[in-house]
Amino acid sequence: MEQESVARTRKIVHVDMDAFYASVEQRDNPSYRGKPLVVGGSPNQRGVVAAASYEARKFGIHSAMPSVTAIAKCPGLIFVRPRFDVYREISTSIHAIFKRYTDLVEGVALDEAYLDVTENKQNITYASTIARYIKTAIFQETQLTATAGVSINKFLAKMASGQNKPNGLTVILPEQAMSTTSRKRLRFCRTASD
Repeated sequence: MEQESVARTRKIVHVDMDAFYASVEQRDNPSYRGKPLVVGGSPNQRGVVAAASYEARKFGIHSAMPSVTAIAKCPGLIFVRPRFDVYREISTSIHAIFKRYTDLVEGVALDEAYLDVTENKQNITYASTIARYIKTAIFQETQLTATAGVSINKFLAKMASGQNKPNGLTVILPEQAMSTTSRKRLRFCRTASD
């Protein structure tokens, strides 16, 4: 009975690559590893941060921030120009991994996607198992980490993937869905009224 209930529940996995552009640059250039780095335009040319490594995020640097603001927050910041052809190629490889499990893949950007694995090619019962396999394959084949969220719809799967970055896996079970969305709404109301 429990097996049937699990099989009927909609299963969505949200996969989000960890600091994707910055992680690719750190992977490809060992001298960048462990250092605050942004991918984006130069502060001398009114550039903007496209992605920030986790080391840079500790200084409060984030995407869409003007590069001049970023360098003020972290004077030793490394700036790297984007290589979108490389990012697209890696994204294509990651999507090929997704397709091993389902054809129902909705890419949101080069670095994230939703997968409906309710009915999947491997006949795996639990979406969390599929998410774990996908994360492992991504790391083995690209040397990059991803965070995954699993739940009954895209909204909750996205919420789950934001809980445990980097390289995490969070599941919001169907019975947790109501309390999770209530907490989210409460947080939003508190923030909006501040």
